[in-house]
Amino acid sequence: MRPALLLVVLLAGLPRAPAVAATWQLAAGPTRSDGSAVELARASDRWDVALGYISRQSVNVRTLQDTCYATLGGPTCITEAWTATRAVGSYGYLSIQRRHSFRRRGSLRPAVGLGLVANSDTNPYVSSPVTFSLSAGLAIGDRWSLEWRHFSNAGLEQPNLGQDMLLFRARFGSD
Repeated sequence: MRPALLLVVLLAGLPRAPAVAATWQLAAGPTRSDGSAVELARASDRWDVALGYISRQSVNVRTLQDTCYATLGGPTCITEAWTATRAVGSYGYLSIQRRHSFRRRGSLRPAVGLGLVANSDTNPYVSSPVTFSLSAGLAIGDRWSLEWRHFSNAGLEQPNLGQDMLLFRARFGSD
């Protein structure tokens, strides 16, 4: 219910927005672990709708186990810890994001964004089919930008590691 409410709030500004030029954007970059991301987006001044793919990754899983032994002086307990690497399969996503640019003109324009993401699969990074998206970026000129994106379910499902990626973005044309 909460993701649906956030989507309504994010979309509330759409009918009032005047028609603006939109651009196609292609982005690619590394994820927090050893994966990579690629994204194709349609973006206006305030909204991004993107279709993306995140490659196979790995996650370190730490396991703790308490073991107790019976001894003459009473039970003795120890905690053992193991760390293992687990493969995380690739997955796709569809996101809608509301973006706010701090400057409309100039060669360097910082921006932040908030949105919703529908994931094709769940894993330790995105453990629910619908997650939130948070971004911060810097547009360099009219064509290039660098953006950090984070997907998280805000603790609604566990584990809640979140997916981080650094995207290098290129813009193409406008309507």
